[in-house]
Amino acid sequence: MQKFLSFHQVTHWGKQAMRLSLFSLLASATWMPPSSATPSQGIKQLEPDLPELEPASTNPADTPRFTCQLVDGSYTVMYEPDSQPGAFYAWAKPTTLGGGWSEERRCNEISRRLEFYRPDGLLELQTGLENGYDIVCATSVRDSACRIVFTVPPGQDPQLTRDRVFENLTIADRGESTQAINTFVDGGRSFDILGQLNRELGIDLSNLGQNPRSRSSAINLRPFLDPADGGTGRRLR
Repeated sequence: MQKFLSFHQVTHWGKQAMRLSLFSLLASATWMPPSSATPSQGIKQLEPDLPELEPASTNPADTPRFTCQLVDGSYTVMYEPDSQPGAFYAWAKPTTLGGGWSEERRCNEISRRLEFYRPDGLLELQTGLENGYDIVCATSVRDSACRIVFTVPPGQDPQLTRDRVFENLTIADRGESTQAINTFVDGGRSFDILGQLNRELGIDLSNLGQNPRSRSSAINLRPFLDPADGGTGRRLR
């Protein structure tokens, strides 16, 4: 006589079979330990290795000698000789130069370029042409090419513009006393002796006691540079 299983028995054996199948499946799976050292093959790293930065240098030679500073309300290119820490000499005042550049921006650019050329041994400030534009440029011992210091705005005389911007150097180059043109630091405050006298007296003293002379085609920079920068320092006293 054929024996039939009850509904309860069928359900019980069905559950047992499912448990055995699931256990077999889990037992056949291979366990892989997680990797924490390297990414799996085929996965590309998103960020490349970055080089380590060099530690900041404390070499005094790395201190900028040419900087742009605000002196008596005017942005001025200043030079600090290595042999005279804390003494700042006014080299250039790019005031009301025009050409779409602010005084501050042009002052910063001139000081940046002079500082960049300084290690090559600055020689002269000249005028020239570059890409059809008048420029004021500088020569150096290591590079005889006249490299641009700033572009002269259209319609302006390049030599007059150079002499006006670098007025302190121009006056001294004609033989005027250094003490009357240099900007010094006294108790942490900068002052321009010649400019102060001009403002107080209301007259231009730049050519006082000088014989009329034609404009120089180049300004010799070595007297205005410290020996550490390849100059003579003759005008830095």
